[in-house]
Amino acid sequence: MRNNEKQKVQTEDLELINKYARKELTADNVYTFSVVLCDNDADRDFEYFTRDTLEKLSEMYVGVTGIYDHDAKTENQVARIYSCKVEDFPDKTTKYGEMYSRLTAKAYIPVCDASRELIDMLDSGIKKEVSVGCCIGKCECSVCGADMRKNACGHQKGEVYGGKVCLGVLKEPTDAYEWSFIAVPAQKNAGVIKSFYQTSDDSVSRAEYTKLKKYTQELEKKADEGERYRSYLRLEVVKSGITAQVGIDGKLLESMVKGLNIDELLKLKESFDRKTCEHLPIRPQTYKAETALSHQVNEGFAI
Repeated sequence: MRNNEKQKVQTEDLELINKYARKELTADNVYTFSVVLCDNDADRDFEYFTRDTLEKLSEMYVGVTGIYDHDAKTENQVARIYSCKVEDFPDKTTKYGEMYSRLTAKAYIPVCDASRELIDMLDSGIKKEVSVGCCIGKCECSVCGADMRKNACGHQKGEVYGGKVCLGVLKEPTDAYEWSFIAVPAQKNAGVIKSFYQTSDDSVSRAEYTKLKKYTQELEKKADEGERYRSYLRLEVVKSGITAQVGIDGKLLESMVKGLNIDELLKLKESFDRKTCEHLPIRPQTYKAETALSHQVNEGFAI
């Protein structure tokens, strides 16, 4: 939150605000304030919005309601955004070296008995931190560019690779559905929960979320290792099939085994290896081809 003191409501502000009101509101009827929704710097989850993402969100957030603690109940609706824009700060850079930008909105609250406490909390700076709830279509790995939600690239957010911290780059927003007053946002300057939000009936604590996130990362790592082993095994099966002389073209065999799981690949390789042993029997190191040939030639004269 910035500039918590009540702003003088301009004529252009009232025109925008009255688009959402059923009756004509005046400067005495509304309380307006500016709020930093989110920015393009890395947050506590090692993710960040690109400036292009912020620009798209600036359009999506116009008219969106403000609530408490991401608890989507009607009684928690306390404010509404009527204007939103991206602000650039050429003299300030993010942790990864780009120009700092932030998404700033103007919101209004009706002046009435029910809102006076919130207005006092805003003016005193107690109600300050906010967090946005939105859906993001792509979380791109800053190291290799892979979509971290669809492909297990092996890089972990927060880890360092070649002197570079791996971050999740948030792109392609698809929806902006709320923004909330909360105590501890993910972003230091404002806050963001992306497509995840809590409700009072089904909440996840920060510690539980961290534990779940670590567990998910471990599963993704194991899945990546399993997929690499499966790829290696497919190649070995194709080699075994060619060696076993099963009469199937290598390209065709490669296509046939592509959809097999690890157990099926192991069984097929075992079958090919048995077939190979029939064509190429194992011989002892002391075996001499000349002796064997001589034995076969004179076999008919043996008594």
